[in-house]
Amino acid sequence: MRLVQAGVAGGLLLALVNPAPADIYRWVDDDGTVHYSSTPEPETSQRERRVYDSEGRLRTVLPAPMSPEERARAAAEREQAERDLEATQRARQDRAVRVTQLRQAYASLEEIEQLRERRERSIDANIHRSEVQERTLLRERERIRRQMRRADEGSALIRRYQAEIAELNARIARERQYRRGQQERLSAIHERLDLDRRDFQRLVMNGVE
Repeated sequence: MRLVQAGVAGGLLLALVNPAPADIYRWVDDDGTVHYSSTPEPETSQRERRVYDSEGRLRTVLPAPMSPEERARAAAEREQAERDLEATQRARQDRAVRVTQLRQAYASLEEIEQLRERRERSIDANIHRSEVQERTLLRERERIRRQMRRADEGSALIRRYQAEIAELNARIARERQYRRGQQERLSAIHERLDLDRRDFQRLVMNGVE
């Protein structure tokens, strides 16, 4: 065994005295034995590799190959990093588009509030007209009901009054549905303008990145 070690040491000294063009690899096998070679160690080794130049200087250290579990974990981390990068880039692009939209739509926060007031006045006027129309329809329905009560039972007038009342009921229902739609529209406008106001102040005025 000592002869073998002496031979290895002598070979290394000879290599240092007469440099060879190839790199020298130092590696330790799975049993802990140190090896020197002009070629990399077998792929079955799970140890790190040290690469020396022809003058015996350490050039680099090659890490030990990863286990299957480590390779799978590294691949998952790379994929997650790529997804995070893509998400960041999309968010940056979306923010730039949002800033452009806000700048084109509004010159200031006051302009947002002015738009809110105009929309509120318009919808309030629509609701008011609908309420007036419904009161007119209710009065007409009540007038026809009074006439129907005075009509003879089973006469043709009764059927006509019933048809007119049914039509008025349908119109009254449409007016009420219209006002509900207007209220929902107003709520949506408030929600959108509240968001526009927050984004305008945060992205445009404060320049948040």
